[in-house]
Amino acid sequence: MTPAIAPGFGRRLLAIAIALAPMLAWPAGAAGSTTAPYPLFGGKPLEWERSGGKIVGVYTPNWQPTALVDALHGDSVTHVIYAFLHVCGPGQLPEDAPKCEGKGDYQLATSAIDDSFNAAFARLKARAPHVKVVASVGGWGGSDPLFLIADDAAPRAAFATSAADFLRTHPAFDGIDIDWEHPTNNGAANGVQLGSPADGQGYADLMAALRGALDTLTAQNGHKYILTAAINTQHVIVDKVNYRDAAKSMDYIFMMTYDNYGSWTKATGNHTSPRASADGAEDGLDAAVRTMTGAGVPAGKLVAGVAMYGRGFTGVGKPAPGHGFSGEPHTGTYPAPEGASDWRELASRYIDRAGNGLHGYQVVYDPTTQAWNLYNARNALFMGYDDPRAVIAKGRFAREAGLAGVFAWELSQDNGDILNAMNFGVGNLPLLR
Repeated sequence: MTPAIAPGFGRRLLAIAIALAPMLAWPAGAAGSTTAPYPLFGGKPLEWERSGGKIVGVYTPNWQPTALVDALHGDSVTHVIYAFLHVCGPGQLPEDAPKCEGKGDYQLATSAIDDSFNAAFARLKARAPHVKVVASVGGWGGSDPLFLIADDAAPRAAFATSAADFLRTHPAFDGIDIDWEHPTNNGAANGVQLGSPADGQGYADLMAALRGALDTLTAQNGHKYILTAAINTQHVIVDKVNYRDAAKSMDYIFMMTYDNYGSWTKATGNHTSPRASADGAEDGLDAAVRTMTGAGVPAGKLVAGVAMYGRGFTGVGKPAPGHGFSGEPHTGTYPAPEGASDWRELASRYIDRAGNGLHGYQVVYDPTTQAWNLYNARNALFMGYDDPRAVIAKGRFAREAGLAGVFAWELSQDNGDILNAMNFGVGNLPLLR
């Protein structure tokens, strides 16, 4: 009789065989081209052998349907970041009033939506028990309460207790993520200016309070909870925050190495480049890693950011030969909300299955930033985005630099190409049938 093969062993053999198969180039001979044993622009999420040992995380917003979670291949991710929970009390958003009825100050605003996602995450973990789910608190529009919590011990304690209570009543979650946009200065995001220099230490104190609350919960139920944060990696923020001490309380830091260019910047550039455009520039993943390790955060706690969307500009002239688009002037924002377009849309309308441009657009590789850009010379339109080839480069950089892995914003914007590239970049192997 043939000896029985352990479950999963055949999958591993298949993955190894695929890795040894002849590689396909996309597109053949192009500058900066990347080889892979699957179609990089296939438009379909694949199943993966998690052989790379790195984080592959993805945001799932609560304004999208839970069907996204139910359709997710469990082996294609290690972490899911649920966005966003907000906070009741001082700084509360007006639209959160129904969620905050009966809640005290500094408690999390919750609703039936969170319960439905808890059920969806439970279904995900039933088929993929390794997946960790963290609830992200804040976001650009929802960070104001954190400015009123972090610098005072009593609000910190109340908030940390509420975070632990959320995890206790939503057992499919494994931790808390803090997406505090711009400690020390909120940019008057909701019309009210908040922030002070004290936020730099308050950030570390907030993380310590949360760590204590999560560890207490672990002692009660035996479940290990994780604490993470999503951060801006620009020196203007990092230099003001005590990340050295904050990192001691945290498991991972998700570096938002995207949105480096947009409607708020005077210059054109790819908003999510693997490499900075020049010495001293902060518009690349490599620069972010230097900044964060220089701030005292171990590389092994850093997670590289990937964008499942592009940001573009109008009135962009063709740069001089040998120069990329970084720093070029523009006259306006790409004609889409916030100048942004999902990868799903870009791949269906402007990029073919070989990674080349369509309908008057060229796909232009920039060897300095290792980024791909869409450019329409006739209409002077530019779109910087995370091409699957650039995402693979980010994953490989994460491995070389000893980072924890990669993550992306956000799942509904992808057609499968970007999540596939994240997996392949960090060393996972596709399971092709």
